[in-house]
Amino acid sequence: MLKKLISHSFLYAIGPQVPKLVNILILPIITQFLTPLDYGIYGTLLAYTGLLQGVKNLGFDVLLVNSFFKKIKWKDYWRRYLGGLYAYNVLFALIYVLFLMFFIPQEAQNNKWLLIFLIVIPAIFFDTTKMFGSRYFQLKQQPKYIAFVSVFVGVIAIFVNLYAIAYLKLGYLGWFISIAIGSLISFCCYAYPLYLKVKIRPYLSLNKNFWKKSLKVSLPTIPHNYSAYLLNSSDRIVMDRLKVPIDEIGVYNLAYIFGSYLDLFGNAVGMAVGPFYSKLYSKKNWEAELQVKSLTFFLQVSFLALCITIALWVKQIFQLLISNKELEVAYAISIFIIMGYVYRPMYWAAGTKLLFYEKTNKLWRISFVAGILNVLLNVIFIPIYGVTAAAITTFICLMYLGFAFYFLEDYKSLNNPKLKPLLWLTIIIISTIGIFLFRESSVVTIIVISGGIIGGYIIYFFINKSKINQISI
Repeated sequence: MLKKLISHSFLYAIGPQVPKLVNILILPIITQFLTPLDYGIYGTLLAYTGLLQGVKNLGFDVLLVNSFFKKIKWKDYWRRYLGGLYAYNVLFALIYVLFLMFFIPQEAQNNKWLLIFLIVIPAIFFDTTKMFGSRYFQLKQQPKYIAFVSVFVGVIAIFVNLYAIAYLKLGYLGWFISIAIGSLISFCCYAYPLYLKVKIRPYLSLNKNFWKKSLKVSLPTIPHNYSAYLLNSSDRIVMDRLKVPIDEIGVYNLAYIFGSYLDLFGNAVGMAVGPFYSKLYSKKNWEAELQVKSLTFFLQVSFLALCITIALWVKQIFQLLISNKELEVAYAISIFIIMGYVYRPMYWAAGTKLLFYEKTNKLWRISFVAGILNVLLNVIFIPIYGVTAAAITTFICLMYLGFAFYFLEDYKSLNNPKLKPLLWLTIIIISTIGIFLFRESSVVTIIVISGGIIGGYIIYFFINKSKINQISI
């Protein structure tokens, strides 16, 4: 089990992060040609486009996972879901274009139609195939192909980014051009195996009962999926509406980059362990529940050790990689953002269980409330405390998202081992406050603390290695 977990996590997380590592290494080059204005436009526009991401796939992701594990003829279901989404994309395209016409920042109006083309075309024609293809390989536990596509696409996108920003001097446009090209290449990589080898091709079903039953499960996950947007991106919109200077938004957006890398890492690890959780829950016995507990605790300790270590060194990382004094001040903000993503393993354990038992009507209430709470707190505190408030409120709401599921009656009614959510929450909060208070510590002090954390984790790893290996998946 442990070998499979590590290898899959490596392929989903470390492999696809190779382009991210290269992207970090080119920061000293491209930041010479970028300004806080570029970062501000880029971050603000991504935040606005994120408003429609939740309704782009109608929550079909949960249908793909559940049909794969529960239906013998799952391919027939996938064909109908694929055909339904492509038909829906016709309406979505019109909405998307009209939306962007109103919300592209004033500073980017001279490139309005080019931006609309670069954003809408990939979303309508390419992303659905990528979603189905990557989900197929994930659920089949074949992560090598996903890792290959991620690395291949990512490296090409980075060189396009470097060329467009450093050579052509296109500023923020360079990011959107590289994203669009990457989306096209991803489509090509997944279209062949999905449509020709596995033969999952779009089929438009007109069966009203089928769609009524399917949408009853999928649509409640839309507000649940929106929580990620409301927690990770809505703060830029709030800043924009509150007339926070675009340069300050740019500083905040840079601070969020390192948190975004951890978010991507968490998503990748989630792809690796998602099928493990689903298989364990499908056994519906107490032994499997105890194995869920062991897996969750192992992942939680791992995430805690990783995020604490990165947060301790974030000042030094900024000084090394950022060739722009205006942007270096963002490191203190990033501590709260980095530590916010420690919640993931506890979130997976409870959230996956609620999704598996199709209790989506209750699931979204927690996640959507977390997102709305983040928006409200930002509206209240950003005018008073500036962009730092946005990072702190995001941290608070991520903690709520990660641990509130455990107090739902729907979750309590299931056969659950004690995962000690309050203990883990306390540890995360105390660790975050401690790192922020000691953020100006000497390098020697940081080395000592980091060494203790890494040493402690190595001991924990070898003590629990046999227990994780015994998990049957």
